[in-house]
Amino acid sequence: MVKIYFLLFIEFLKIGVFALGGGYATLPFLYYLQSQYNWFSTDELTNMIAVSNITPGPVGINMATYTGYTTAGFWGALIASVAIILIPFFIVITVVKLFNKLSNCNNINYIFTGLRPASCALLTSIGFKLLFQAVVYNKPEWSFPLQIDLKAIILFIILIIPFSFIKKNPILIILAGALGGIFIQNF
Repeated sequence: MVKIYFLLFIEFLKIGVFALGGGYATLPFLYYLQSQYNWFSTDELTNMIAVSNITPGPVGINMATYTGYTTAGFWGALIASVAIILIPFFIVITVVKLFNKLSNCNNINYIFTGLRPASCALLTSIGFKLLFQAVVYNKPEWSFPLQIDLKAIILFIILIIPFSFIKKNPILIILAGALGGIFIQNF
């Protein structure tokens, strides 16, 4: 059990350092953990994302807590949660102190110019994977012929429009998705 605690700590410490861009930036790392350690399935990862979105608190920490708990119980949750915030905590304190001094430095601005598209590329890649998992039956990977869940696609389109264009509260979208899932599966 100590080995699992150690692995959770090291992996989530790394995620905390390199998941630039917020909680969703942890998703590529979680996919890696799933393939490397098989602590959870891709379906469980999808559920983890859903639960992390609807529970209070930062998504990245929620996902660390969820992963730690499903992997090693209460202590696993605590270890993963502390590990993911440990380095960023000190980085934020340091950056806040130095930001005013460094904000005029061209190299710092160039670094952030490159980090924004990198984060966006990671998030977009994960978004496509999540969409694939949500709308295709028998989802081990890209196996043909694909069995498309037409009801899930319709629900996705119905939900993405208000969130993308009307800017509705994400809570309303989540509730609408839950209700839509019940409705559409009974339709």
